[in-house]
Amino acid sequence: MKNICFTFLVHQPYRLRNFHFFEIGNHYNYFDEETNAKIMRQIVEESYLPTNKLMLNLINTFGNKIKVSFAISGTALNQMEQYVPEVLGSFKELAATGNVEFLGQNYSTSLSSLKSESAFYEEVLEHKRLISRLFRKRPKVFLNTGLLYSDEIGKMISNLGFKGVITEGSSVILNGKSPNNLYKSTSRPPLILFLRNTSLSDDIALRFSQRNWSEWPLTSEKYLGWLNALPASDELVNLVMDYGTFGEHHKKESGIFDFLEFLFRHIAESKDLKLSTPVEVLKSVSAKAKLKVSKPISYTGTDKNASAWLKNEMQQEACDTLYAMEDLVKNTRDKFLHQDWERLKTADHFLYMNNFEEVLGNLFNPYENPYAAFLKYMNVLSDFQLKVEDKTKKSSKRKNTRSLIKNK
Repeated sequence: MKNICFTFLVHQPYRLRNFHFFEIGNHYNYFDEETNAKIMRQIVEESYLPTNKLMLNLINTFGNKIKVSFAISGTALNQMEQYVPEVLGSFKELAATGNVEFLGQNYSTSLSSLKSESAFYEEVLEHKRLISRLFRKRPKVFLNTGLLYSDEIGKMISNLGFKGVITEGSSVILNGKSPNNLYKSTSRPPLILFLRNTSLSDDIALRFSQRNWSEWPLTSEKYLGWLNALPASDELVNLVMDYGTFGEHHKKESGIFDFLEFLFRHIAESKDLKLSTPVEVLKSVSAKAKLKVSKPISYTGTDKNASAWLKNEMQQEACDTLYAMEDLVKNTRDKFLHQDWERLKTADHFLYMNNFEEVLGNLFNPYENPYAAFLKYMNVLSDFQLKVEDKTKKSSKRKNTRSLIKNK
């Protein structure tokens, strides 16, 4: 039977408030609590809660024939706890069925895998602890920010004990091979590479509501036909998409919930297809070959690499300035500064500094243009740097005072 792996991405950044230049040095709060709460409640009501309910009903009906996996960022989980705890309860209810797998991530959905090995390790371990605390699960498969992956990143993921990683089924690395099989990485020990089927994922995530699309309207029967038409040698299909696809990006009126329900029902009743989690696939499917990924790939933007976040000088300056403060932030041992540091690392901030229409079709962009996003972020970063430096000076002064007293 062909394995169908659905992985849903659940992420919400902490959005910055309109932080002005003249506020630098006054140590005000950086984040727009009202907007963050409003957006979280909206997406929970329109997407997360109804989709979780649908998933639970399907599991209650079909039992172990319904399997899915979630990649939920630490910042999303924090906001659920803070603003809408009932949705966290619904994810816990799904976890308790045993039919759901939770993937490892870096805590704040950052670019640390590209910028700082030490920060990356800390974030991944922090995310592991959070998943264990909330869901009593230990992730064994990893999914990086934007599905970022390279051989170098793979070594770090392997060092952290993960058995597999999900990344983009890019033609750059496949060289004519099918994305619908497992592959081995060049890391030691080798990771198993799960490759996202770009076309079949985006047919749901991006094109479902597009009336000018040649395949509109997309029905579950039509989609099932595409899955069944794949070659017998294709052992699995990885479908990775934002969980907001259901109810938020494609509204209820589009028929997206009916599509999802009947697609899952058809697969559950199929003799040729089955829903699986990545860990289940690791146990039943063997890797076909080894893939070399010398440069970072991702599923974001038109180039499918790291350029969506680090293409222009504004993005590079902002990111480099932030990571240059890593040691200073750690040395302060200040939990509030560390919390701000994590939230400021979220890759969304750098994505907003890009030409957004080229990246995600102008979805979710709160800024008029990339320059406005850069200015606001750098204002915040300037103030944050002052806070860190002030804390460092005070800590150094206390150490010197204690040293003088001890010597006396």
